[in-house]
Amino acid sequence: MAEHLTEEEQLEAIKRWWDNNGKSLLTAILLGIAAYSGFQFWQNKQQAQAEAGSVVYEELLQAVGAQSPTEEQQNTAKYLAKQLVDEHSGSFYGISGDLFLAKLAVKGNDLESAAKHLNSALAQGPSEALRPIVYQRLAKVQAATGDHAAALATLDKGQTQAVVGSFAETRGDIYLAQGDNDRARASYQLALDSLAAEDFARRQPLQDKLAGVPVVALAKQDGDAQ
Repeated sequence: MAEHLTEEEQLEAIKRWWDNNGKSLLTAILLGIAAYSGFQFWQNKQQAQAEAGSVVYEELLQAVGAQSPTEEQQNTAKYLAKQLVDEHSGSFYGISGDLFLAKLAVKGNDLESAAKHLNSALAQGPSEALRPIVYQRLAKVQAATGDHAAALATLDKGQTQAVVGSFAETRGDIYLAQGDNDRARASYQLALDSLAAEDFARRQPLQDKLAGVPVVALAKQDGDAQ
C-alpha cells in the first residue's frame, strides 16, 4: 500500500466523508445561523419595546406632573397608563401603568378596581425592591374594604427585612380597625423601634398613633375595694 493517497483517492475520501457527514454538518450550521438570527431579532425587538415604553412613561409623568392637572390631562394620563399595561405587560412600564391606575381607582373610591390593578402588577413580577410596596398597597385596599384577614395575609406574603417597620405600622392600623388594641399597640411600637434615629418625619406621627390606642381598664374583681 502506498504511503500517501493519490489525488483521486483523496478526493474520493472527501466525497465519502461528505456523503456520510455533510448533511448533518450543514444542518447544524444552518440551525446555528437561524438561532443567532432569532436571538438578534428578539434582542432588537426587546430594545424597541423598551424604548417605546420609555417614551409613553415619560409622557405619563408629564401628564401627571402638573400642580393642578386639568381633566384633559387626567384623561390623557389614564389613557397612557392603560397603554403601558396593554403593550408593555411584564416590564417596569406595564407594572407602573397598573400602579397608576390603582392609585386613580383609590382616589375614585373604586377599591375593587384598585385591587385588580395591584394584583395585575404583582402577577407581572415586580422587582425585589418594588414588590413589598405593591403588597402593602394591596393590603391597605383590602383593609379599606373591611377584609382585614386578607390584608394581614397579604402583608405576610410581601414582608422583607427592609420593610419591617413600614409593614408593622400598616398592621397596627388594621389591628386598631379590628379593635385589637394590644396588637395595634405592639405593632406601632415595633414600627417606632424600627425607625432610623434621624427619621423625625415619621417618628411623631407614629408616636401619636401609639398614644391614641385606647387603653381598656381591667374589670374589678368581686370583693375588690370600691
